[in-house]
Amino acid sequence: MAYKQDEIRLGHNPEGRSNEKALPFQSEGRNFEIHIKGQLNSQWSEWLEGLEVKLLENGEMILFGPIIDQAALMGVLNKLNRLNLTLLSISEVKEPNQQ
Repeated sequence: MAYKQDEIRLGHNPEGRSNEKALPFQSEGRNFEIHIKGQLNSQWSEWLEGLEVKLLENGEMILFGPIIDQAALMGVLNKLNRLNLTLLSISEVKEPNQQ
């Protein structure tokens, strides 16, 4: 029984249809802004899931763009960690019409 509850929580119901209301992310992803100490050039964008790379004058950078789900977010954070970059902050950036 716990197995079926896990499936429902993960976005599946017993009939195999998606239960999108249970998922914390939308199908097109949410926009995130990741503030990093250190810099990479824009050529790293594709490797970092297509996030926009904005370099700051103080030696920091901001990665911005949609991230489809928590697994993709963790993938980006793990890549940054492997590059030995320091995470300063991460924020979800909501569209003006979202609450």
